[in-house]
Amino acid sequence: MIDITQIPFELGLVEAALTHDGQLYVRTADEVACVATDGAITVLHTFGPQSPLAFKGLVLIGRDLLTIDRPLGAPPMLTSVSLAGEVRPHPDARLHNPSGLSALNDQALVLDQTPPLTRFVLGEAGEHLPGEARNLTHWEVDGDALTYSDATGLHQARPDRVRTVTGQPGILTFDRGGHAVVQDLEEGRAVFEVQAAGASHAVTGVQRPVALHPLASGTVVRFRNQIAPVSAPSALTTIPMATDLGTVAEVMGGLSYLDDDRQLRWSADGVSWATVRPAVRASDIVPVNERELVLTGRRASAWVKTVP
Repeated sequence: MIDITQIPFELGLVEAALTHDGQLYVRTADEVACVATDGAITVLHTFGPQSPLAFKGLVLIGRDLLTIDRPLGAPPMLTSVSLAGEVRPHPDARLHNPSGLSALNDQALVLDQTPPLTRFVLGEAGEHLPGEARNLTHWEVDGDALTYSDATGLHQARPDRVRTVTGQPGILTFDRGGHAVVQDLEEGRAVFEVQAAGASHAVTGVQRPVALHPLASGTVVRFRNQIAPVSAPSALTTIPMATDLGTVAEVMGGLSYLDDDRQLRWSADGVSWATVRPAVRASDIVPVNERELVLTGRRASAWVKTVP
C-alpha cells in the first residue's frame, strides 16, 4: 500500500481540484477556494446560487483559474478567477450546456452540448474548434489536439483542422495506448469488443459505464464494478464492496475509489485492494493529479497526498 497524508479542510461538495505552487485549488458547488498544506482556506470567489447538478469544472491557465458559472435561471458563463481573487466573466464564449472543461494550447476548451451535438468552444472569445461530435462518448486532450469518439467514429481536432482517425461506429472509450472498447448488438444483446495490441476480444454479460485505466502493472478495462486486463477482458474480477460505485481515480499507478462503507480503497493491479479510513465523512473522490486526490463530503473534505 502507498503511504498517504490526509489534510482535512472545511469545504464540502468539491467538484474539481488542482494543485499549483504547493497549494490546492478547488471548485465547490458555489465557490473557488485555495487550501494550504495546513488546511487553512482562502475563498477566492463565491458565486450566486448555482444549478446544483450542473458541470462546473476548474482549470489553471497562466495565473487564472477558469470555471463555469452556472447561475439558476440564467445561461452558463465561462469565468476567470485570478489567484488573487479577481473575477472576469467571458460572455463572448456563449455556452448552452457545458459538459467538460480543459486547456488546449493555453486556452480554455469547453465542451458544450446541444443534444445530440457537442461543440468545442475555445478561448475567452468563444471561437470553435473545427468539427463537432454527435452523441459524444469519450474525449481526451493531449498537447494541441482534442481526440474524441462519437456515433461516427474516432476523430482528432486541432485549431486549424479536424480529421477522422477511424470511421468505426460504436466506440465507447479509448486511450492513448491504442486500446478501445466498441459496443455492438447481436440478437438484441450488447457485445463489447475490447481492442488491444492488434487483437480483439468479445465480452458479454457486463454493464456500462466502460472505462480504460492505464496502471503501472498494465492497462485494465472496467465494466461498471468489474475489471480485467485488456489482454484478457473476460477474466473479470469484481471490485470489492462497490455496488454503489462512484468515481474511480488513477493515482500512484493504481486505482482508488470509495467502497460501500465509505472507506478509501487502493490497488496497484485491480486485484489486491488495501483500505484506508478517510479523515472526513466522504461521499466521493475527486482526482487531482497522478499523486493526489480529494475525498469530499457534504460538510468537509480531505486533501490526500501520496508518498512514493
